[in-house]
Amino acid sequence: MTGTADGGYAVTGWVEAAEGSAVFLSKCDAQGRLLWQREYYGHGYSCGYCVREVQGGGFIVVGDTKSPHGYDHDVYVVRTDEKGQVLWEKTFGGPHCDYAWNVEQTTDGGFILAGGTESYGAGQYDVYLLRLGPQGEKLWEKTYGGWASDVGYALLEIPGGYLVAGNTASFGAGSTDVYLLCTDEHGQLRWQRAYGGGGAEYGWSLAEAPDGYLVAAEKEVTGEKGAYLAPCLLKVDAQGNLLWERTYGDRPGAAYGVFASSRGCVLAGKREGQGGYYNLWLAEVNEGGDLLWEKACDLGGAGSCGYALLAKGLDVVVAGRRQDAGASAGEAVLLVARTRGNPPLVLLAVTGALVLAGVTVALRWGGRLLRGRNFSRR
Repeated sequence: MTGTADGGYAVTGWVEAAEGSAVFLSKCDAQGRLLWQREYYGHGYSCGYCVREVQGGGFIVVGDTKSPHGYDHDVYVVRTDEKGQVLWEKTFGGPHCDYAWNVEQTTDGGFILAGGTESYGAGQYDVYLLRLGPQGEKLWEKTYGGWASDVGYALLEIPGGYLVAGNTASFGAGSTDVYLLCTDEHGQLRWQRAYGGGGAEYGWSLAEAPDGYLVAAEKEVTGEKGAYLAPCLLKVDAQGNLLWERTYGDRPGAAYGVFASSRGCVLAGKREGQGGYYNLWLAEVNEGGDLLWEKACDLGGAGSCGYALLAKGLDVVVAGRRQDAGASAGEAVLLVARTRGNPPLVLLAVTGALVLAGVTVALRWGGRLLRGRNFSRR
């Protein structure tokens, strides 16, 4: 999900298609009304993982698509105009599986992609950093990692280079640790760090803070019922030195999205609820990582979670998914919450069609009421 210059939102993901799946791009206005949706098929079995609005208009979507030469997948990049019409599309990769999980537009008008590659590098998987020009021409590609599996999920352009966060099985103390690496503007490695203990840790999202960076993660902890993964947040300084690490909750969960707030930062992810199903989870912490509030949003079905979030005035907008019991696929979720107040007030929880009318209701794609409530207009 990304916010757009007109105050609306753009969301990407995947939908079922004749050839397995297709990338979708949905645009909704500032009131949450769906304006249009487009689908991009690549070579079949295609998924979208990240979308950004491009300076001057339009969008760039990155993900993966089936390789035309076999079962494996290639990086898939689609550049569109303001209405989602394709301007150009590109694939990148080698003889095995290659993915792009994040994209940013660079200050010179080009693009930087982060992901994972099985085709290149030193190990089973390596972090894949791909630099493109404004028309999608490949300028350079780099890999980072060791003998095992290392991947990059989050990305920031920083002064003089790039910062990538993800997971590493090659370095660190545990089976998998949070991985943070910094490069110069040409992709040359400046430094790399691994964070974690003897258990598993996974890094999913990255945000800039006034005095460093924040990494949303999940960490293996031990409780009364044994070991489980819990939402986790790390803060590092500009050189990647760990300032502090916190875990939240006494039940399984994960933190997938993070952004810095005036009081610290807001997290989105999932937390286990009744019946073992996961609920979409929101929390805000202060500058030292102490919990200010948290809220588990039960959207029904067999579980839900939040993946990406952004600020809109006093509100937080979360993009995620939910799934019904027994269903093979889930539904996209757009949730808006007013964060000032304890607990925060959920203003809108919509799946599929992203519909907001004078009366706020949440509708599935088929139009069946999921849940609804009256709210005054703001």
